[in-house]
Amino acid sequence: MGLDESTAALNLRRRYVEGLLFRALPAFTFAVFLPLAAWLGMISWQPIAPVVMLLLANCILNVPYWYAGRRAGFPLSHFYVHWGIDLVILTSIVYALGGIDVPLVQFAYLVMILVSALFVSQRTAFFLATGATVAYSTLGLIEMMGIVPSRPGMWAHHYSTEIRVFIIGTSVVFFYVFAYLAGTLSELLRQANEELSSTRALVQEQNRLLEDRVRERTRDLEARTLELQERTEELEELVHIVTHDLQNVAVASTETARKLVELDGPQLSTRGQRYADRLIRDCRLMATMLRNLLEVVSQTEVAEHREHVDVAAVVAEAVARAHTAVENKHIQITVGDLPPVAAEYQKIHHVFENLLTNACKYVGDKPLACIEIGGSAHNGTVEYFVRDNGVGIDATQLDRIFQLYHRAPDQTVGGVVQEGHGIGLAVVKRIVQRYGGRIWVESVPGEGTCFRVSFPREEKDPV
Repeated sequence: MGLDESTAALNLRRRYVEGLLFRALPAFTFAVFLPLAAWLGMISWQPIAPVVMLLLANCILNVPYWYAGRRAGFPLSHFYVHWGIDLVILTSIVYALGGIDVPLVQFAYLVMILVSALFVSQRTAFFLATGATVAYSTLGLIEMMGIVPSRPGMWAHHYSTEIRVFIIGTSVVFFYVFAYLAGTLSELLRQANEELSSTRALVQEQNRLLEDRVRERTRDLEARTLELQERTEELEELVHIVTHDLQNVAVASTETARKLVELDGPQLSTRGQRYADRLIRDCRLMATMLRNLLEVVSQTEVAEHREHVDVAAVVAEAVARAHTAVENKHIQITVGDLPPVAAEYQKIHHVFENLLTNACKYVGDKPLACIEIGGSAHNGTVEYFVRDNGVGIDATQLDRIFQLYHRAPDQTVGGVVQEGHGIGLAVVKRIVQRYGGRIWVESVPGEGTCFRVSFPREEKDPV
């Protein structure tokens, strides 16, 4: 049996069991309530004794109903038989309680009509309304004709024939009106449930298709990522090889040009001497750029190794190494609180050394040049800054300052053009990104620049 067929069978069984419970529970409730009321002295036991017996019999009938339904596959058509027997038992109970003269007994028939509409269909509700009309009218007819004696039951008052006819007619109208209303409501609920089930099935199908598509896209992405990683590794290897070979060529070219000037320099013309000097300078620049390129490539992988880094000691060492520029430009350096971080010592040293060297280079011609270095630890990050009061950076250059080989327009500090290769800040950015951090710059031309670096701090990181 397939999944859909199995689910339909389970739903049918559930509805069948619920139908039996709807029959048994009211009958059992009244079978308990009536003896309790008699025991408390609210009513007499004698008129209700046959009623209790009929109610218990109606409860017990659910046992063979269950076995018969299980053997036949729980068909809802069995309910017609159940309700037919219920009409006979209910009419017998009405007669035992006092017959047509008992008020409000029509509600028992209305409950059966409602249950039939909910469990089967509007057509079944009209079938039950017809059965209730036949049973109730027959009881009233045989009582009025004297075929069965009128029982005093629980209700001593007896209506006239005209009133009894009116009661029967009114009850029949209520039976059919209630069957129509209950059946219509049941059909509307059933349609809503079917639409809801259809929508749920459509949503589930769409979710399944979406999940399949996501899995397919994930596989494609993983394949492309793997291919990209392989190509990146190949490219990095190629860059290492080519850069190494080119660096050897640059060094050899530099040495050849130097020996040419050393040996045959006096024989060269002024122009030739100028060309030779330019050749030496360009070869040295090429070698430097190749070394920087190797350094950039080495900072692209994801950082895994971490250690406790004393950032205060790192900054102190960087300041000591920059003593020549600090003394020549009379720079005042202020170092504030620098919380430690979990990273690689050499990489953090490279970050602060580059930022400090950059600040010293562009600190300007101000008589009171100063550089401030500090940091602070927040809930989930550790942030550092390197601030100077130098020449600043033009707003048009802020978004490009971390690009590889990008240099701002030449700036003169102390009458000297500040040289650079556009490598340092690009390397710093790659190192920071390796640890999941970020770096940004704030600057006002003529007032100074502030570089800020933020690293994520794990729970185990030092504070």
